[in-house]
Amino acid sequence: MINNLKFRYSFIALLCISTVLTLEAPALKSNTGDKNTFFNEELEFFWKDDKPGMSVFLKRIDSRLPKYKTLFVEAASNIDVDWTLLAAISYQESHWDPKAISNTGVRGMMMLTQKTAKEMGIKKRTNPQESILGGAKYFQKTMNRLPNEIAKLDRIWLSLAAYNLGFRNIELARLKAESEGFNPNLWNDVSISLEKILKDRYGKESHEFVKHEQVVEYVDRVNLFYTTLSIIKKSEELLLLAEK
Repeated sequence: MINNLKFRYSFIALLCISTVLTLEAPALKSNTGDKNTFFNEELEFFWKDDKPGMSVFLKRIDSRLPKYKTLFVEAASNIDVDWTLLAAISYQESHWDPKAISNTGVRGMMMLTQKTAKEMGIKKRTNPQESILGGAKYFQKTMNRLPNEIAKLDRIWLSLAAYNLGFRNIELARLKAESEGFNPNLWNDVSISLEKILKDRYGKESHEFVKHEQVVEYVDRVNLFYTTLSIIKKSEELLLLAEK
């Protein structure tokens, strides 16, 4: 799946290009087709290793996301990330299914545990609005526990890993990264040390240790969904400008 560093630079480049296009709004009407081609090519690039997954995700953006988009937007209005990130987390967790349940008992749009739901003041985890609000509050709480000097994107990736694994594992991995000469503020560096932490804490649970692979894939998949939704959002904004 996509490399975090490649994702970071590609996404920044995308935003820079999009900003330039926005400044050229008066000329958009004659170039709408070119802009659509640009965004389609961006999507193809990020999904090059999973074309079937891209097809399913785009279909669900049309069939499922409209039911819950307003809830994501409302939940994001009180936190420090865009609604597209919340939607990406929710898709990774439940595929936007409010009745989703895992074999470990987490459930709902944001797959909250009973403990987390209670902590966030959520009474019914299968209620889409409550689940999304609870997940948003919990994610923001996790981000707030990380040092402010960590760059925004790395705080997001570290918080995603914590959302999946628990904050304590990320805290221990950051300490280990620093002790081994890595940068505790970079997800790429911390993820290396995280493997050792997880093996020490959980390696005896299974002959085939997969926790580290799972969390790296989790972060990468959310990144992919987040990127896709961000590209589509920017495309829609440009089309609206073209219609003015």
